Amino acid sequence: MKKYEKVISKVKEENPLLKLIESGMNLEEIKESVIESLEPYFDNKDILEQFAIETLVPESVNLLKLQKENWFFRKFEKCLDTYRSAKAKDTQSCFKSCVLWQPQILQSLSKYWSVLYLEIDKNNLEIEEFLHECLRNIGDIIEGLTKPYLKALLHQIRIANGIKTVLEDIDSLDLGIIVNKLKQESGYAELFMPPPWNITLNQWRNIAYHHTARIENSKIICWYGKTPNIKESRLSRSELLQAVQTIFDVYRAIRLAHTLFFIDNLKEINRFSPTVEVRDDAAFLNFATGLASQGFEIVEFKKNADEAKLVVKDVSNLNPDQRRFHASQFLFHLWLLTESKQVIIEYREKDNTPNLFINTTSTICEKIYKQELKPLDLAKMMEMVDLKTNKIVPTMGNNK
Repeated sequence: MKKYEKVISKVKEENPLLKLIESGMNLEEIKESVIESLEPYFDNKDILEQFAIETLVPESVNLLKLQKENWFFRKFEKCLDTYRSAKAKDTQSCFKSCVLWQPQILQSLSKYWSVLYLEIDKNNLEIEEFLHECLRNIGDIIEGLTKPYLKALLHQIRIANGIKTVLEDIDSLDLGIIVNKLKQESGYAELFMPPPWNITLNQWRNIAYHHTARIENSKIICWYGKTPNIKESRLSRSELLQAVQTIFDVYRAIRLAHTLFFIDNLKEINRFSPTVEVRDDAAFLNFATGLASQGFEIVEFKKNADEAKLVVKDVSNLNPDQRRFHASQFLFHLWLLTESKQVIIEYREKDNTPNLFINTTSTICEKIYKQELKPLDLAKMMEMVDLKTNKIVPTMGNNK
């Protein structure tokens, strides 16, 4: 489906786990590397061990990217210190705050993929269209992606400083007030007005949303503030593109601090956690990332009420005649994602050769979901066809 094509493309393009597996590393080597890089930021080593492959490979890469930009790396450490200080000051309030902001955090993930759907290559754009796209990116990054993390961070700062605060006290604030309070109370004000422009995040957002920018002699002039205190900033094309990247790095630093702290304390936070709904494409991203963690790349995904079909390609160097049965484990997860009447997985070898067709019905999956059948029963009841020989493959129950 077109809706999911960019998610599939993005997982292929940016998922470091797929690239590491393709390079010849096995999962144990990847896991050791992730643990080594993230260990300084985890108190709960069992959690780090548990989620190293399932969740934390992208975060270890984000950390590496921040480490290459020392300024942002130091700001990430400051943000993480804020969360840890809040936990030390009032553990229960800290964890409750993490839970309260999580619905907005998850919505920002959904918005990330909405932003991705609209993203276009800027290299060959005329300067007017280039300006429009950069401003759209800036507005989306700050308002759609970063704002929930700014609110959550401010709440943690308040807890660390011993100030009793409820979610509504912060959620009702304008972005400008949130940013000003972060500047005053965080101890790292420059993160919220990054150099060399020293324009606050809320003013960048205002420039983007109100389109207060013009082009003069191939220069881009942005203005912000209120009369009589209007300020201007002159940027070249490359400088505006750098501003977009800088604002994204602010988001990356703040988000990484929140993510690592949240996962590190997941067991305790879950005691306060309600069920949260996640938008379809965010759920699909999690599903695609889970496949990638097992060394499978999504080639094609289609779904409707009657049928859901997933085509996966192996990126490992393992024996495809063994790996093809490993792919069958995703049938039930595919039904959970789609709730289609029939769910199908086509397994392809590393060279894209179709190898195995696997399918089952919603009736069987529903019985497993209701615990009327055991998960192992699916292996006995699914249908398989060898796509090389076009012959039916016996299931576990019939393979005698």
